[in-house]
Amino acid sequence: MLSRKRKIGIGIAVCLVLLSSMILMYVERKTASASEIKQNLVVGEMWPIRTVDPVRSGTLVKEKAMIVETLVEANPDFTLKPGLAESWEQINDTQWKFYLRKGVKFHDGTEFTADAVKWSIENALNKSPPLKALTLIKSIEVLDKHTLLFTTENPYAAFPASLVHSSLGIVSPTSEIDDKGNIIKPIGTGPFKLERFDIATGTLYLIRNDDYWSGKPRLERIIIKAIPDPASRAISVEKGEVDFTCDVPYGEIERLKRLGLKVELHATARVYQLTFGNLSDTPYSDVRVRKAISYAIDREAISERTLHGSAEPAVGPIMPTLWWANRNLTEYSYNPERAKELLAEAGWRDVDGDGILEKDGEEFSVTLYTYPERPALQPMAEAIQAMLKDVGIKVEVRVMEYSAIEKHMTDRDMKLASYSVAMVPDPDYYFRKMFHSKGDYNKWGYSNSEMDSLLEHGLMTFDADKRKEVYDRVQEIALDEVPVIYVAYYKVPVVMHDYVKGFVFNPVAHDYMLNLEIYIEGQKTRWR
Repeated sequence: MLSRKRKIGIGIAVCLVLLSSMILMYVERKTASASEIKQNLVVGEMWPIRTVDPVRSGTLVKEKAMIVETLVEANPDFTLKPGLAESWEQINDTQWKFYLRKGVKFHDGTEFTADAVKWSIENALNKSPPLKALTLIKSIEVLDKHTLLFTTENPYAAFPASLVHSSLGIVSPTSEIDDKGNIIKPIGTGPFKLERFDIATGTLYLIRNDDYWSGKPRLERIIIKAIPDPASRAISVEKGEVDFTCDVPYGEIERLKRLGLKVELHATARVYQLTFGNLSDTPYSDVRVRKAISYAIDREAISERTLHGSAEPAVGPIMPTLWWANRNLTEYSYNPERAKELLAEAGWRDVDGDGILEKDGEEFSVTLYTYPERPALQPMAEAIQAMLKDVGIKVEVRVMEYSAIEKHMTDRDMKLASYSVAMVPDPDYYFRKMFHSKGDYNKWGYSNSEMDSLLEHGLMTFDADKRKEVYDRVQEIALDEVPVIYVAYYKVPVVMHDYVKGFVFNPVAHDYMLNLEIYIEGQKTRWR
């Protein structure tokens, strides 16, 4: 019969053997060859995923899922480069000839041809009036199997750039379409194919396109999971439920770094801006009020303290690193006393001493709307709320899903949002949509005849230096008349585990853009 001490000794020995085995297995797993490692990436996506139709899914299907591609692509410096079109030429002021790549296949094995491109673009234009307004396409003619002739409604210098837009990603006519005309299984030419879309959970399952025309990706599978809440994205990447995500709360960045996660902060062509409900028959119809609100906002404090140094104070709409930015603009530096003077000149006074301004018996009280997916917006809105209170404007902050804001906003309200200034790498895209009296984004009714004339002239000016002069003047008017207030230039925090390798941030991205070079190195380990 074994003594008690001997039993304990044997037990310890067994434990040591098991522990040694576990350590050996761990080392073997960590040193496994690349061919033994599963090349699967799980991504935490910031937006709800409700559709996979490229026209209606923002940048998801092209930039993130890499299912579709456009005829023209943008380099990191926002110059143009060939995409599915290997080249193009301008025939005259309204006609452009595009030459398609040969030997490209759609995911189902069908050939990529001019007929397919014509069908895809016309399908997108028919579903989206804003795309029609963007591209100004009048007709598309198939000249041969790999050549197309585009004719625009008017002379349009930015036409090639307009084709970079993610909603114009090329899909095959063989894509699965529902009875409402929505594409529910896009068949593209990109490096990844849609395996399935779980609409209930907002999850995309992607598999590698082994026949991709530009070389096989290193990843085998990608899963993209919708996690709209920024705090939940941070928790998911911390726990290892996702390998890669972006736009976590800025206050969480240092903590995530201490846990060993890689956090990269990148500038991109996006600006946080404050817009008005209506510029007619509201306090905002007086430019002095709009200027006062701009002076009342401390952009330095918001960028450094509210956003933990993760933004840059905005001067104008375009971050100064982009070539079409006007670098001679006079900024609205923080000046609450000047704000109070302008409000008084506009007739707003604190009649009853309660700290809130009134005019004609009505107090200056508004609601500021914003949305939760971008973690900077709510704290920024609350900071602006306090700053405007200091000059006598009462502000209530309401946070709701982006698509619901327009239903709730009244003419007297304001909205704080993030806007891409380079969904298309040309100044026409943002300025015409935002400042033209008929612009798609111009919901507040801004109208200026000089501005309209400049924007229309910019469309038809093909000389780059002369176009730059046009858009410099556009920015001067925008800063002087304040139809929009620019608060900060956006930086996106991208978070990933250290086993995720090969990610290269592209400033053209609007949140993030996955790339072919990403791969998994070593085994995934989840630390609790």
